[in-house]
Amino acid sequence: MKKCLILLMALLLFACAPLTVTASEPYRGYTYSSTDEGTLDVAAPQAYLPSAVYGSKELGVTLTSPEDLQFDKNGNLYVCDAGQNAIYVFSPDLQLIRTVTGFDNNGTPDTFSQPYGIFVTDGGELYVADFGHERVVALNADGSLLRIVTKPDSDLLNESFVFQPQKVLVDTANRLFVLSKNVNEGILQFTEQGKFLGFYGSNTVTANPIDIIWKEIMTEEQTGKLTQFVPVEYKNFSLDHKGFIYAVTAVSDVGDPIRRINLSGGDVLVRAPIDGSEKVMGDVSYPYGGVTGIVGPSSFVDITSDNLGNYYVLDDKRGRVFTYDEEGNLLFVFGALNSGQVGSFSSPSAIAYHEHRVYALDRANAEMIVFEPTEYARIMEEAMNSYLLQEYEESLELWEEIIKRNNNCDLAYYKAGYCLYRMMEYPKAMEYFKLVNAKESYSDAMVKYNQIVMDANFETYATVAAVVVAAGLIAWVVVRIIRKRKSV
Repeated sequence: MKKCLILLMALLLFACAPLTVTASEPYRGYTYSSTDEGTLDVAAPQAYLPSAVYGSKELGVTLTSPEDLQFDKNGNLYVCDAGQNAIYVFSPDLQLIRTVTGFDNNGTPDTFSQPYGIFVTDGGELYVADFGHERVVALNADGSLLRIVTKPDSDLLNESFVFQPQKVLVDTANRLFVLSKNVNEGILQFTEQGKFLGFYGSNTVTANPIDIIWKEIMTEEQTGKLTQFVPVEYKNFSLDHKGFIYAVTAVSDVGDPIRRINLSGGDVLVRAPIDGSEKVMGDVSYPYGGVTGIVGPSSFVDITSDNLGNYYVLDDKRGRVFTYDEEGNLLFVFGALNSGQVGSFSSPSAIAYHEHRVYALDRANAEMIVFEPTEYARIMEEAMNSYLLQEYEESLELWEEIIKRNNNCDLAYYKAGYCLYRMMEYPKAMEYFKLVNAKESYSDAMVKYNQIVMDANFETYATVAAVVVAAGLIAWVVVRIIRKRKSV
């Protein structure tokens, strides 16, 4: 009897534990490299692997359509479920703390309707994009009502405008930003008190080159029947550790689907990868057809970032997460869509980075997938951190370790070269820069090296130059004397 009870308790504990993923290679690791044959996808070690999957059973709540998630400054996790009209709050070890389904609205019980987005301030204030009720609800840390923001009254908005908040964010200046459905003029910006200020980070117009040509040769009547060129709509956004807003657009064929917006609303995302592509767009090489039926470029639904300046973009078209450094270099690609393996996505909806792990929601499967960094990713993170701390010798060793594990990693050669450059070992730096065709960096290292050679041998060069000049003068004098004698 005692053995049976022990066995029963073990089974219960197993059933309550999160589903741990045992597959070590659930998807192919790859990156991109520029060659004479064009941009090719090349093999790369896995950077992140799914370590656990949390569904309703594991979290102890009912998930039906999870749409957003965020960690607060204490490590508590907030999950927004539009299907349950609820926000779940979990402790750092993912134990349920409380469920927020409503609030006291001036003495009247009130609830949410299809909450699609949430944001938690450092002070514990909870902002909810209450889509179904066409409002943004702000709650104090104790759950009491702080304020409600409804449809703005402004000449900037036409009479048919419907305020349907989908995502919400509060920046370091306590300004409120809202993404509303079918708004392509930009992000709606409000004061801390909820007063509408206008549009922020207005998106650029995207036009198909073929349509532009047709517009030039069509009549006015024919042109009027074509879809007008309008700015594209933002899909999601997040706040980075420096107070900038990362945003992704809602269309997949836009030239710049990722933006980093500063306080004045300008796009300051650095697009200077070492391959010279000047593009940060997810999949570069993708099929236009095939048995999968998935065609065209990546389609981003959310973005998050870490304290090193790296950002992680979630693609719902193929269920992948693309990771870039602050200069736009592709670091990792991980994730899969409908692969049939535990830890793959069906309909990814949100992503968050927290303490070296990546957390992602799957709307269709009603679950949260936790991705754990592999040793390869941890080494690269340490290499970046050491470089930022100006510990170049240590950073160099780590980048060289990356090269051993992945000789297709152009970035590792480039960063190793710059470590050597900072250490004033210019000839070795030039060797690394040459391997990845970094011409400008190679030239900079050569200039520095030539300067050192000149400084080290200045006296010798000066002596030789003086001797040459003196010899030239003597020769000139001798020639003059000889010519004078001949003329006499």
